[in-house]
Amino acid sequence: MTNPDDDVVPPMSLPWLVGLHLLPGLGFGALFAVLTRLFVRHGLTGYLALLATVPLFLVPVEVGVMLLWRDGRAGRGSLSRAIAYRAESPVRDYVAWPLLILLWMVVSSLPVASVSAYIDAHFSFWLPPWISQHVLLAGVKGLSSGQRLLNLGMAVVLSGFVAPIVEEMYFRGFLLSRMGRLGLAAPAVNALLFAVYHFYFLANVPAVFVVFLPVAYLARAKANWRIGAVAHGLINLLGVLQVAQAMT
Repeated sequence: MTNPDDDVVPPMSLPWLVGLHLLPGLGFGALFAVLTRLFVRHGLTGYLALLATVPLFLVPVEVGVMLLWRDGRAGRGSLSRAIAYRAESPVRDYVAWPLLILLWMVVSSLPVASVSAYIDAHFSFWLPPWISQHVLLAGVKGLSSGQRLLNLGMAVVLSGFVAPIVEEMYFRGFLLSRMGRLGLAAPAVNALLFAVYHFYFLANVPAVFVVFLPVAYLARAKANWRIGAVAHGLINLLGVLQVAQAMT
């Protein structure tokens, strides 16, 4: 498997790669924790705080990094040219590959579940308890029709579309294309750092790594971040469906 952009996209140094993968997650997690306490005190849900962090932090930070990054190919303020993996693919790729990734998620969920449960039981003690998924799901039970509509409407837009597009653009289109010096290991490292970026849901880290490993390799093989964005959006929308079920 070769990287079609190795000869035109200067690779980043390892410290830059690690920092740009993980620092947005640290900021996102910190703001999410603060907003959750604030929202709950005012009668809103922690889940709504999680969604609000997308436009307040994730989008401006990750898009801002891409806009400001300078290299031999991307001038300042040129978002499209900062994204190297933007090759065209046939329509069937946007259907078949996301469905295969969803199938992989289902098949891999059982063996990964035991690892996630162990991590949740033994290593999540240092995270604020009010941002745990258990608490977030409990917080949406029995919502009024207005609150339910607000939470689900924002979830579909922000979790189902906005976050997947920005994250795939950033992690696969921008960062992965600059990891050429890592060779065939680049997508695995990218998927691992992307999983750790979700540290605020620590038990989900193994599942995120396993599910997004083929997404990273696919983005590299096809030189296209958009296929992964479709798969990512479908995965997130399944999560929204879980939240909707918890509301009843």
